[in-house]
Amino acid sequence: MDDKYGLKAAADRGAKMSEIGDSVLLENEFVRVWEVKLEPGETLDFHIHYHPYLVLSLGGGTNEIETISGKKIATDEPAGSYVFIDEMREVHRLTNKSNITYLSRLIEMKAVTWSES
Repeated sequence: MDDKYGLKAAADRGAKMSEIGDSVLLENEFVRVWEVKLEPGETLDFHIHYHPYLVLSLGGGTNEIETISGKKIATDEPAGSYVFIDEMREVHRLTNKSNITYLSRLIEMKAVTWSES
């Protein structure tokens, strides 16, 4: 069985999948807006995205994305920066590597839903 997105690996490791953010600030039929807030050294645990999404950084700096397969990706997300993700990616977690609080809004576009198959 192909495990392109790491869901089987996450299950085998007993990784409990977390929410995409801390709280939903707005949801309607088109979008879901999450607040993501990480204090220095804090981690948003393993999760996966099933919709395209836009991340708007309201404050932050250096973060690290770690995939379930162990790949580590450094990101720089200063206030005002943004990134749009338009493809399903592997299960991952996000850790704030800065000495300041990371705060963002993650906006899921609900019109498109991805699947593992």
